Amino acid sequence: MHGEMSNRIRAYAEKQYVLPARREGRRRFSIHVREVLNRFVEQEGLPRQNVPQVCQALRSRRKFLEPLGLEIEKIEGPEKQTSTTVVFHYRFNRAPEDQSGLSSRTSSPSGETSSVAAIQRLYGLMKDEFAAYGGGEAFLKWLRTDPEKDRR
Repeated sequence: MHGEMSNRIRAYAEKQYVLPARREGRRRFSIHVREVLNRFVEQEGLPRQNVPQVCQALRSRRKFLEPLGLEIEKIEGPEKQTSTTVVFHYRFNRAPEDQSGLSSRTSSPSGETSSVAAIQRLYGLMKDEFAAYGGGEAFLKWLRTDPEKDRR
């Protein structure tokens, strides 16, 4: 779940901050962690103590910066850089890796990111089934039983 939420935070930041800045032809833009928390994370039910997750998602080189052709120019805020007062200042250093960015790689006609939407739909889908059989292992044990063999 942690990785899924980080992916959703990055997709949100791309949609709300990166793409508009790119469309407007800006070379630089900023993201305030408090804004992301207020506008996205609280709506999604992520507790406030997950501020470090938001900060990490917004500075991830491999999963956020590189695919979108970004680099962090400056980080304002406390030394630990995990606070609602942190402001990330980015600049575009090149076009996105595949000219489409994070969300367009997974975007569906409805505008939702399809991989994120699929994970959201699947997350917890089997939770009730597992619980009805006494947990995941018990469910798998039941699933592997042969009903024909049990009837003999």
